[in-house]
Amino acid sequence: MKRRILTVGLVSTLLLAGCAPAPGLMEVYATTGSKSDLMTRQSDLLPAAPAGNVDVVVDAGRELQELDGFGVAITHSAAYVLLQQDAETRARILTELFSPTDGAGFSLVRLPIGTSDYAGVTEGEEKHYTYNDLPQGETDPELAGFSLGADRDSIIPVMREVLAINPEVRVIASPWSAPAWMKTSDSLYSGSLRPEFEPVFADYLATYVEQYAAEGITIDYLSIQNEPAVTNTNYPVMEMGEFQQLSIIRTLGPLLQERGFGDTEVLAYDFNYSAEWEAYAKGFIDTILGDPEAAQYTAGVAWHGYDGDGLEKFSEGLNYVETNYPDKKSIITEITEGLWNMDFASNLSYAMENIVLGPLNAHSTGALYWNAALYEDGSPVLGGGESSLGVIGVSADGDFQKSSAYYAMAHFSQFIPQRSEGVSRVVATESTSPSIFAATVKRPDGRLVIVVANTSTLFPESINVVIGGTTFTTEIDAQSVVTFLY
Repeated sequence: MKRRILTVGLVSTLLLAGCAPAPGLMEVYATTGSKSDLMTRQSDLLPAAPAGNVDVVVDAGRELQELDGFGVAITHSAAYVLLQQDAETRARILTELFSPTDGAGFSLVRLPIGTSDYAGVTEGEEKHYTYNDLPQGETDPELAGFSLGADRDSIIPVMREVLAINPEVRVIASPWSAPAWMKTSDSLYSGSLRPEFEPVFADYLATYVEQYAAEGITIDYLSIQNEPAVTNTNYPVMEMGEFQQLSIIRTLGPLLQERGFGDTEVLAYDFNYSAEWEAYAKGFIDTILGDPEAAQYTAGVAWHGYDGDGLEKFSEGLNYVETNYPDKKSIITEITEGLWNMDFASNLSYAMENIVLGPLNAHSTGALYWNAALYEDGSPVLGGGESSLGVIGVSADGDFQKSSAYYAMAHFSQFIPQRSEGVSRVVATESTSPSIFAATVKRPDGRLVIVVANTSTLFPESINVVIGGTTFTTEIDAQSVVTFLY
């Protein structure tokens, strides 16, 4: 395929400035598993007679769910790594991630409420904390001692820079643990929330929203507990059942409204879906979304992409929400690449099939990968699996590399206009090959962003992109992805 190469920033500027495409042409942007192309603009396509082996059929008139978008987590470790860079390097990294004109245009950020296993460095040491830690035996049900503390030297300044680059970024926040004094174990590393402290924990979450707003950071979505089945480990966790989560939402929703944050919505569950977790997940979904009181404060379900049984099983969970609660959304709030597989091509294929394209066709509204930036070895981390990698990998000298996860999400996000320009929606798309995955988003201006991935490890594939009565034919390399803009 003959190439026309433009820089990524210039490509985005041309696309989103509203430049009219040449009549009848389809724009093409490719990333190959070999990294010979990285979001590289190719020659435009003209309509042609079908000549490919695989059809990708786009039904532009069948509009489905609204797209929330794609993004990354600004953990305390990600913030630490970013703040260790000079201002110019940090601005370059954040621009690559969030700029709608000169970068990927990621529109979502996930923040931990208190530290996760990616706790960064506070006052020269790695440590875990919540916003109301007390000596053992003391309690503070009035939350008089609540303080964002070290967040003001880590996540908050980074988020201010993010919002300066892209003011339309929306924020999802999730707690890893309540303060130890609220828990049955008196520890951050095990136990569950004491029932008598359920209203206090709801107050704790509402206070977090309030104090972050005072720092200029709006929290758009809250989950009640990250990975609620995890307990007894070496980083902050808290076991929580569906009925306790229901109770907290019933208290939290009115609290947020009373304090002027009625636009902040809850995302239920926040964990995996597989054969092992199917009944557990459905228990949360039915208990919370099936409760009229809690459902009015709950936007939908947050999912993690770990411990899975493949796309078909994961899609069952997403489709369960769509079938039974069609007014609620599903969004993937956490997945990561890691030291267990550092092959760009296979990670790109996995992301396209299991996190980006496949879930969009099962009614997901978007996805976020885990740490926005870490050092190349996945540090700093305090507990947990200690093997995740950042979406941006930063070297000791400040050089940085964008991961396959970055490109997988950017193949959509770079071409989606800001929400202030209108709503973008997923439209029905089908592929006739099990190794070719495709999904389509219709922009507010009516243009179609069609992303197609060839997950075959061996062979390129010729495809026909069919839109109504018009066909475009091209070839996609093995383990590669193409965005078509039409």
